[in-house]
Amino acid sequence: MADSTSLLPPPVQSTTPAATTGTGTATPPITLNLGAPRTDSRDAIIGVVVLVVLAILFFVIKNSYANWRVKERVSPSRANASGWFLFLGLLAASAIGVLAFINPVQFLAPLFLGPLGVLAIASLIAALATFSAKK
Repeated sequence: MADSTSLLPPPVQSTTPAATTGTGTATPPITLNLGAPRTDSRDAIIGVVVLVVLAILFFVIKNSYANWRVKERVSPSRANASGWFLFLGLLAASAIGVLAFINPVQFLAPLFLGPLGVLAIASLIAALATFSAKK
């Protein structure tokens, strides 16, 4: 009959200093690795810069779209609301794309993808709903 302790893996030696408790015994630090690679701060900064540039571009598109809708005999308030819905939908969709590019394993989880996807779809549907509104 085999000894039950021989079936266990050998203990892992930690290279980090262990924290000591009040009794003087060392406890190893607890680390949680879920398999997702960490996002570097450089990647996060690049993602934020890309989103800011896209937000400026989408704002220009929103203004052009609203002005075009006013020329098409749509009330200015409806044209402006439709432009803002378009801006919000495009920004949410681009946020999904940027997050997927930065770290797809971590950011394409339902926790991030769900609310952004619902926001993008709802705002684009609202933009289409206000598209056909006439004076």
